[in-house]
Amino acid sequence: MKILEIVGDNYFGNWTKSRTGCRAVIIRDGKILMSYETKTDQWMLPGGGLEEDETEEECVVREIAEECGVVIRPSSCVLELDEYYEDCKWPNKYFLGEVIGETERHLTEREIEVGMEPRWIPLGEILSIFSTHAEYDGKDEMRRGMYYREYTALREILLSELPDAIREKVSGKDFRIDDLGKSGSKIFLFDDCVLKCEPRILENCPDADPAGVKAAPFLEDQDKTVEVMRYLKGKLPVPEVLAYEKDEKYRYLLMSRIPGKVACDSYYMEHPKEMIRVLSDALKLLWSVDISDCPRKQDLDAVLAEAKYRVEHGLVDVSDTEPETFGEGGFKDAEELLSWLMENKPSYEPVLTHGDFCLPNILIKNGKLSGFIDLGKTGTGDRWMDIALCYRSLKHNADGTWSGKVYPDIRPEVLFEELGIKPDWDRINYYILLDELF
Repeated sequence: MKILEIVGDNYFGNWTKSRTGCRAVIIRDGKILMSYETKTDQWMLPGGGLEEDETEEECVVREIAEECGVVIRPSSCVLELDEYYEDCKWPNKYFLGEVIGETERHLTEREIEVGMEPRWIPLGEILSIFSTHAEYDGKDEMRRGMYYREYTALREILLSELPDAIREKVSGKDFRIDDLGKSGSKIFLFDDCVLKCEPRILENCPDADPAGVKAAPFLEDQDKTVEVMRYLKGKLPVPEVLAYEKDEKYRYLLMSRIPGKVACDSYYMEHPKEMIRVLSDALKLLWSVDISDCPRKQDLDAVLAEAKYRVEHGLVDVSDTEPETFGEGGFKDAEELLSWLMENKPSYEPVLTHGDFCLPNILIKNGKLSGFIDLGKTGTGDRWMDIALCYRSLKHNADGTWSGKVYPDIRPEVLFEELGIKPDWDRINYYILLDELF
């Protein structure tokens, strides 16, 4: 267990008062359980002071139950952070917590007065909130100190779970967590590199497999991404692999950070001519790569095989699809859609495809393509798959479906003009429907 110290400017040099606090870090599905004071707009990790004749583990279980109404199974202490102010030493013991049940909350008078509530909040969002600690300097010293403490503790705990080879390369670097996207991965953004922690789906690791199913061969294709990235070095502007490690639940990919803004950044959404031209250039650059020795082959039969597996094992989320795909006027269910896709396969134009060619995966700097990211599906595939996903991404970022803001000046059809091709709507619609199963 690591011990850190925070020594305040007002520390007298020795202490005569002390009380230990026990706090829990409870993370589930990319969100962390926090205590939130609705009347003061203040956040804190749940926990509180150690009582007499109580172990530290008993304390953290009791405090989380009282504040948040959940029962947890605590780990052993993962971090001690000691604060020194005036004549006081405040040891803070941090535990990882797993929710195993619910119970009735029991708040103190002060907690009732400030409107304390339990809240699940994205991990990246709470780190951003705690990172504002310096803004309270001289204005709200109690909040400044608490936010600094929690920011320091969370950073240390999150990095402590990384493999040694990765942690050595990022130790001491500031970072934020990116919650963009739906992959379930944790993305650590450092100034000069990016760390992607992706859940593994393994036959011998049921805890990492939310469906509790045995992995098909293509699901254990994760190592291929690193192979593809190394293969594309010097051919395309892709991140450089700095380190790659695996454990029983995650794979950790540390990459160089490509400069630029995502294509759905507000600037480019407000300058669609510039943005769509870059998207066209990016597609053409992908198609220019010789695919004869590409490590990953993603022909239509392979993609349909994976889709079939997902359907058969209940991995398709039909609520996260185009509104017209299922229900009245659409397909009855995922099985019917899969059957239609199997029976209506289009002709195949093999090129190098990104595999998830959407605006957040294309980076632009100074009006030019600066890089491709999120290469987990990159390999040989049909030219029209990337065109279809790019068109859909343009359409839904423009109409407010994904961005929450409407950009009336964006006409997705301009993409075909920039590419110098006529849209093949049958194939575009086919690949949009195929993507509904992923």
